[in-house]
Amino acid sequence: MDDIPIEKIVRSRRRSIALVITPDGHLIVRAPLKTPVALIHAFVKEKHGWIEKTVGKMKQRPAATEHAYEEGETFFYLGRVYPLHIVESGNSPIERTDRLCVCRSLLSDIRHRLKCWYMQEAQREIHARCMWFSMTTGYTPKSIRITDARQRWGSCTSTGGLNFSWRLIQAPLEIVDYVIVHELVHLKQPDHSKKFWAKVKEIMPDYERRKEWLRENERLLRI
Repeated sequence: MDDIPIEKIVRSRRRSIALVITPDGHLIVRAPLKTPVALIHAFVKEKHGWIEKTVGKMKQRPAATEHAYEEGETFFYLGRVYPLHIVESGNSPIERTDRLCVCRSLLSDIRHRLKCWYMQEAQREIHARCMWFSMTTGYTPKSIRITDARQRWGSCTSTGGLNFSWRLIQAPLEIVDYVIVHELVHLKQPDHSKKFWAKVKEIMPDYERRKEWLRENERLLRI
């Protein structure tokens, strides 16, 4: 049995070891602060079969998006496809109509400028959806932040704040809503126990379908 390389070990105040397979098929281990390295490797060895199976599934999913930032290339916004259109000038440097219009003057730094635009859009849309679900569920976050997280769509801090990756704004609205509900429930139930998933299902009965969509299509949500 070949050893499975660990890409990264992330330590935090969590209570147990968790394994994460990234969209590229890399293994990330999340562990409590003082967990011995030997124990981490023993856990990985114990889960060898699950890891190999999960990596195999990842390789069968849609290939990761690689952008050249050329005319007509497509980008996602709330699940809808927008062709990139380079314009000489416009009302704003980046504008979303039936296409994603970008001023030619931004081409030298287009990836960074698109990222900033997506972050602004995510701040507006995700914040509004989060507040709506907060009102309907009674779960109130202390803060809502848009981050540059690459491995996690959302997270809940120990102080009651919620974080969401700006990349989420590319997914369909129903997927955005699933991630929001997931993190809101963490305000009351910090683990992923049966009680946690029961509460998510109570709010969103079809959450499993939405969760699976995100697993299957996350490689497409890149710029």
